[in-house]
Amino acid sequence: MKYDFDTLVNRENQGNMKYICTPGIVKKMNLISYAGAEMDFKTAPVIIDALVEKAKNGLMGFTLADEKYIESIRWWMRNMRGWEVQSDWIVPTYGTIHSVATTIRAFTEEGDGVIVQPPVYNRYEQAVRRTKRKIVYNHLSYRDGKYHMDLDDLEKCMKVESNRMLVLCNPHNPVARVWELSDLEGIAFLAKKYDVIVFSDEIFGEITFNNHIALPYSSVAGTESRSIVSTSLGKVFNLTGVNNANMIIPEPTTRERFRTQRDTDHYGSIDPMVYTAVCAGYGFEGADWVNQMKSYVSENISMIRTFFDKKIPAVTTSEVEGSFVMWIDWRGLRLDEDELYSFLLNEAYLDLDRGINYGVCGKGFSRMNVAAPRQKIAESLGFLFDASSRRGYTVHKIVNE
Repeated sequence: MKYDFDTLVNRENQGNMKYICTPGIVKKMNLISYAGAEMDFKTAPVIIDALVEKAKNGLMGFTLADEKYIESIRWWMRNMRGWEVQSDWIVPTYGTIHSVATTIRAFTEEGDGVIVQPPVYNRYEQAVRRTKRKIVYNHLSYRDGKYHMDLDDLEKCMKVESNRMLVLCNPHNPVARVWELSDLEGIAFLAKKYDVIVFSDEIFGEITFNNHIALPYSSVAGTESRSIVSTSLGKVFNLTGVNNANMIIPEPTTRERFRTQRDTDHYGSIDPMVYTAVCAGYGFEGADWVNQMKSYVSENISMIRTFFDKKIPAVTTSEVEGSFVMWIDWRGLRLDEDELYSFLLNEAYLDLDRGINYGVCGKGFSRMNVAAPRQKIAESLGFLFDASSRRGYTVHKIVNE
């Protein structure tokens, strides 16, 4: 079956946060926002159909992670992530950031340090500060248009006895890196040496390109490692507003301690619609939809990178190894932060996430959601080209076009 990714999903009158937050000038121009890591496609038909049937059945009672639910996750991890997980490793929760907070409360004390790797998703820091812990930065190193881990600095961070936890993001949001085996092995070695628990956010894990593979952290660190892997429907099926994730925790003591804290935090049961979505999506039809979505998004990525390379070469883009967000470096335009975003929004009608939202090292960068209908992206690039031309940023003689 061929799936439709050219039709823009309707966000109006849905209470949708992305639509509500879209600037009026963008709506007026009949364009879309590229802020927020949320696809502009409908979710997979197999999930939509299953949810409709669930609603027709009329039962929304308390729902548990039964064999059907667990086996659906195991099938998905085996076939889409190449990882054979055991049934008892799977712990359902109310979401990834909710689970970051649960892990913080379970394995650290107030005032302890939690390590993050900026530029990085800002809600990790939000969870750290709300639980009265200290945020510790292990900055990524930016060289030749690509980010790298600084394992020497990470060791310095982990050496501090009060720094008890690392939040890993793989694929990394917002810079779209898929960490290599050597990176994960380096983290695992240091985490074991300094007894630091690793929470690996892998909710973009299925969405990788150009032969990159997001290796599940615990499969590298080993089943005896103090580690937690988070996976969910949120990014891969565009169910970001659904409060559900599944933690995979191989080590028994770590798993029991996490589960106890989860229950202390008033965990109840699985939302019955979530149960249905998981069981429907995590199968052959869902996998086919994901593979076609990735092919479509890959073409979007190529189109956008070609646009900048040929038409505005002062602006560079990092390779999207994984996820559906692109990290764009605008520093070649020599604009300060406010001038850059005024230009993008008020002259080019382009609404992006500010890079500085992901750490001070993101100044001069932005994050762009590229999981959108190609025609809408092309329209937006056209306005960007016109605005850039008026300022003299574009290459007037286009090569090989």
